[in-house]
Amino acid sequence: MMRKVWLTALWLAGAHLAFGQLETDTITVQASRSVNLTPDQVSFYVTVSAGPTSSLDQIVTALSGLGITASNFSGMYGPNDNRGSLQWSFALPTPLTKVNATIASLIALQQSMIKNNSGMSLTFQMQGAYVSQQAYQSQPCSTKDLVADAQAQAQNVAAAAGFAVGPMIKISDGSSATTPAYVQNAVFSVGLASVLLEYNTAPSGCSLEVKFKLLRY
Repeated sequence: MMRKVWLTALWLAGAHLAFGQLETDTITVQASRSVNLTPDQVSFYVTVSAGPTSSLDQIVTALSGLGITASNFSGMYGPNDNRGSLQWSFALPTPLTKVNATIASLIALQQSMIKNNSGMSLTFQMQGAYVSQQAYQSQPCSTKDLVADAQAQAQNVAAAAGFAVGPMIKISDGSSATTPAYVQNAVFSVGLASVLLEYNTAPSGCSLEVKFKLLRY
């Protein structure tokens, strides 16, 4: 785990202040810890082409073997003349450990639709790898560790200025960076026995701002 601590603000009273007034002196430090998370999930973009009278329920039923439900539905488009085919699109999130099995299932369903003359056809593509929300949530913020980092940095800066760090005055809530990081350079080929993925790690982390009272030796 990488550690970074930033000093965001420092205010020291002038030497002309009386000793009793020095209790108003404070130092504010922002501490943060970051960790690089490896993408653990990909998203398949699945499209089903069906007749103009097809419904969402019919398409979802045809895709149920893939674990797709109406909640995976992302959109439908087609001509307005009720003659051409409708294109039904779905997003299918898949763990990296199940990519090959998912591709095999998609190909099997694709071939089955053709063989059975179902009036439907299926196409799919794999989009970028990314860090799942579950992976982000597995990296909890430790307020205790962040406060310790902030206090150590405050002590170093205060000592250099001839002060000592007193008790904490204020502490902010820890925050975690949880924006999913999609990686766009995933490489996919149906003809391969396995899927080739290239991806970078995604940064995540927590930060905390702490204000301490400054005391003079």
